Amino acid sequence: MNSQSTLTSHPSAVDEDAIRGIHQQMINAWNTGSGAAFAAPFTTDADFVVFEGTHLKGRQEIASFTQEIFDTVVKGSHLEGEVKFVRFLGPKLAVMHSVVSTILPGHTEAAPGRDSMQMYVVTNHDGEWQAEAILNARRLTMDRQFFLDDFDSLPADAQSEVVDLIASLKQKSHKPHR
Repeated sequence: MNSQSTLTSHPSAVDEDAIRGIHQQMINAWNTGSGAAFAAPFTTDADFVVFEGTHLKGRQEIASFTQEIFDTVVKGSHLEGEVKFVRFLGPKLAVMHSVVSTILPGHTEAAPGRDSMQMYVVTNHDGEWQAEAILNARRLTMDRQFFLDDFDSLPADAQSEVVDLIASLKQKSHKPHR
């Protein structure tokens, strides 16, 4: 993404559009399954903390990691999202907050348990805005967090029973009705 802005001491609407474009470029790359395109808006030494805490360092590691998940665990999934805000901290430094929803393969609705939010730190190098760092985190309702807290407080054998119960309920819901 190359934004040739006339950046002096004040960022412009063109700069904000270029920053927002980083988020859209990453969504487009996800939806086409391209790790290289997903990592393209990052600086060469960027930091990316993924939703479960893995820290990726540098564009190459980000590209490799995302390509691996695009080819396996999230293959065929589709992202939708929006930028919530861009805030300039200086003429060449900004933060951006965004949200995304994931539609799993074979589904038409987003999976709420996979809703995420991101906080970006972006910088301008020679007229091009790039992601220096992104923190990606799951969005949880308070009810879901309370459920997880309750689940985590159960002894291991009770957690196993809950997992088994959920698995049996899922099997029942997938059986054809007569």
